[in-house]
Amino acid sequence: MKKKFFTISMVLFASVLLAQTTQKIDIPVQSLYSNQVKIKDVYFNKRVDTAGKGDVLEVEVLFENLTDNPMDIYVNIIATFEKEEKTESSFEMPIPEKERIRNFVPYPDDTANYEYTDSKGKKIFQAYPKNTKSGINPLTNKLYFLPVRDILVVRSYHVSPYRKDFVFFNYVTILAFDKDGNPIVREVYELKGKRK
Repeated sequence: MKKKFFTISMVLFASVLLAQTTQKIDIPVQSLYSNQVKIKDVYFNKRVDTAGKGDVLEVEVLFENLTDNPMDIYVNIIATFEKEEKTESSFEMPIPEKERIRNFVPYPDDTANYEYTDSKGKKIFQAYPKNTKSGINPLTNKLYFLPVRDILVVRSYHVSPYRKDFVFFNYVTILAFDKDGNPIVREVYELKGKRK
């Protein structure tokens, strides 16, 4: 009887302990739209860095307020180069998670906010911030202000450094969060063709 009680108590203790240390973040896998805010337009511009360090992707996003109330929002923009999974048959090995994302440049620039651990304990990047309240306006150090029935323009700059195996970005993820840090907009854009 004591052995059964001890075994049950150890199992319950271990499950409670593991439940407290595990952090689960719900990352949306599809686009997320809102009846409060929408992305009216997005413009992409490729240019050369003036310091000669690499090519720069300039992203200009126009957010539109669809409500009758002014809003404060957090905005995160992530530019990545991701290898695409193109296999001829099901017997080919998939691309390892570590090699899947070769270039990852977030705005605001805090890559540690996007580091997660996979099931094997290795660090990987996800295009979703751990701290959803990190996307503040760098000019004011406050949330972005979206006026009533008006637009907000957010510009971000992402440098792809020159190196031996140089690649430019092929995906841009735009995220917007309300003042409480809840996601309200998530859109992923694929950049194809030449950018001039």
